[in-house]
Amino acid sequence: MRFAILSDIHANLEALETADAYLRRHSLDEIFVLGDTVGYGANPVECLEWTFGRAKVALMGNHEKGVTDASLLDWFNPLAREAIVWTAKILPEKLKQKIRELQYVRLERQFSLTHSSLHEPEQFHYLLSFQDSIPTFKVMKTRICFVGHTHIPSCFMETPGVGMYTREGEIKIEGEKRYVLNPGSVGQPRDQDKRLSFGIYDDEKGVFEIVRLEYDAPKAARKILAAKLPEYLATRLL
Repeated sequence: MRFAILSDIHANLEALETADAYLRRHSLDEIFVLGDTVGYGANPVECLEWTFGRAKVALMGNHEKGVTDASLLDWFNPLAREAIVWTAKILPEKLKQKIRELQYVRLERQFSLTHSSLHEPEQFHYLLSFQDSIPTFKVMKTRICFVGHTHIPSCFMETPGVGMYTREGEIKIEGEKRYVLNPGSVGQPRDQDKRLSFGIYDDEKGVFEIVRLEYDAPKAARKILAAKLPEYLATRLL
């Protein structure tokens, strides 16, 4: 089977629609969303509706948690906090209730999924290096764990010092080795490549592919400005 692994959509409808068109053309079997569907961008309602309608599994990200739990707001930087408060004001209660029901971790066949880390997932740790990933490897019960949160496509193996940020293309999943894999961000890439990013895992071929696509970032940026969200949230898409 072929699985689409998406994370950090961040209310960027233009990026999401481009990714969705690709997924439909390539007939993926199942879609998983690793959290942070909201935040930063101007279309949280539409992106949440897509996620709840299309994804087999959607998980809790720190931005979803912030929308429904004001006690977490101090954790965020001022720009992110402003976007979360704005998002909380415009989301209908039915979507907020669905957010409250989201899980932090999901075990699915031969892989695990979480937004940040299997170790203390509610604390939203960043896995930016092999060293950061060690606590997750210690509690993993599967060969593969998919994470998001950093907005940077990456591959860490359970071999001391082995790990890398990854570019567009395929990663071969070798033998019985264990992996922590990050598909990057659909709506807020942060690896000096402005194209949207997501992953496709083919369990029969043993391949994880990073897909990068151009999308209408100027339109997404204009929407952010029209919503009177912080200007930087728009300009960093460009």
